[in-house]
Amino acid sequence: MSIHFDKSVDNRLAAIEGHVRAVRQMLTEDKECEEILLQISAIEGSLSKLGKIILKEHLNHCVKEGIERGDVDILARFNTVLDKYL
Repeated sequence: MSIHFDKSVDNRLAAIEGHVRAVRQMLTEDKECEEILLQISAIEGSLSKLGKIILKEHLNHCVKEGIERGDVDILARFNTVLDKYL
């Protein structure tokens, strides 16, 4: 089962891609390490926020629907993913 995401998730992904391209460009232009590290920090923050959004969506939709369907393995799979994610 997959989750339908709205435009805001796509926008977040596009922003993350832009940040990664910026880091690559900064490295080729020999920018200061401090600038690069700040950009990497922004990427990590954006990825963390996106991960939380997807985790909540998964719990509220996929896991909930799986339980309602009687999927006895859904919680075990959720816990496995949660352990790997965290």
